Amino acid sequence: MNKIFKLMSAAFFVLILAAMQVKAADKIESVIKKSNLNNTSTIAVSVRNAKNGNEVFKYNQDKLMNPASALKAFTMKPVYDLLGADYKFTTYLYKDKKNNLYIKLSGDPSFTTQKLTELLKNNKGPVNDIVIDSSATDYIEWGIGWMWDDDASSYFPKYSPYTINNNMIKVDISPAANAGLPQIKNCSGYSIVLVNMLSAGDENKFSVSRQPWQSSDTTLFSGSIKEPVSVMIPVDNTERYFITCLKEAAQKAGVKYSGNIKTAPVLRTLKPIASVESDELSDLIAVALKDSNNLYAELLLKAGGAKFFKAQGTTARGIDLFKDSYSGLKSKPPLIVDGCGISRNNLITASWMSEALHKIYNDKNFEEYEQLLPKPIEGTLSDRLINISRFLRAKTGTMSGVSSLTGYVTAKNGTKYSFAILIQNFDAPVQEVKMLEDKIVNAIYEY
Repeated sequence: MNKIFKLMSAAFFVLILAAMQVKAADKIESVIKKSNLNNTSTIAVSVRNAKNGNEVFKYNQDKLMNPASALKAFTMKPVYDLLGADYKFTTYLYKDKKNNLYIKLSGDPSFTTQKLTELLKNNKGPVNDIVIDSSATDYIEWGIGWMWDDDASSYFPKYSPYTINNNMIKVDISPAANAGLPQIKNCSGYSIVLVNMLSAGDENKFSVSRQPWQSSDTTLFSGSIKEPVSVMIPVDNTERYFITCLKEAAQKAGVKYSGNIKTAPVLRTLKPIASVESDELSDLIAVALKDSNNLYAELLLKAGGAKFFKAQGTTARGIDLFKDSYSGLKSKPPLIVDGCGISRNNLITASWMSEALHKIYNDKNFEEYEQLLPKPIEGTLSDRLINISRFLRAKTGTMSGVSSLTGYVTAKNGTKYSFAILIQNFDAPVQEVKMLEDKIVNAIYEY
């Protein structure tokens, strides 16, 4: 009799739990259907028990949509697994018998002029040529399906083996004296054409743009200026910018060369005389995820591809690493062409995203990786979902007409859920879209 009672109690508990989940799912669906966005835009949501992978809520979960930067949560994980949390990019300095200095670049996304100066200070004696070995990655520096009008945005710098200082320069803008034209000043030694179309105004309201079909090195500043401001703009030629920084670093390091700056592979017979390292990979991936740094994501994916194939780092090889890592999932595989998610060619389903998060949850290093995702009060979630900051880790995504949010939330019932929210084809203010995402996440938290 006692055994029968226990079985009946267990069955009753299962029924109660199922009823609670149905009620919670109804609440999520109600949030979606009450939104005006549901009438004009496409909304896809998938929620799973992170541990067992059961999909507890789904809405347009199998529609192929653009993930925007939420894709980084998935492309960075295979890189983290393969290279290891303590991996560091290393840039080497060599010198041959003819007094030629060789700099072997590593594709380090965090490389700076300061690091380059530190490296060159290890040289002793005269120098003929300075030779750059840029073979670590390919030279493709703009993603497939990236928008040409993002070319002047600080969020979309070009990337290449020559990456240094995030491939951006600082420009100071100051209001005009005596009702004249505002002034713009290039704060770097990098030569680029800056066209001043600014005017004095009651507020700082200006834009920075390029017209690459006319001239790739011309940047236009238009609008109004009231107060002094500094902006960062991407360089148009990463190799030329690196060489500019190299000359500056050589001068600071006291390296006087009598020859030229060239590009060639390091001779295999040479041994390094010095090196500089990046921060650990876990810190670099945290920048890619928490700050949604596109340049970091692209170069990190190439580094993963290089390790996976024991060959030059390319985006295609990084994508093959990505595909291999998630090959066992049941959901329809995504179509991706970059590592950061900003290509308009990327297509993914909410169901695949929540299932991939379920897979990540069951990996042995899950807790380490989860800490690299933004939580409310930091990064791109700094001003969102503060009320559940202790229970949420998630990656945002934002492009024109596209918004996404994916990650993990621990609900009131103690269960951790993996979720994916994709919203696109909207003309509403992006803040309204983000508010809907937050309402959905709060509804999941109420499970």
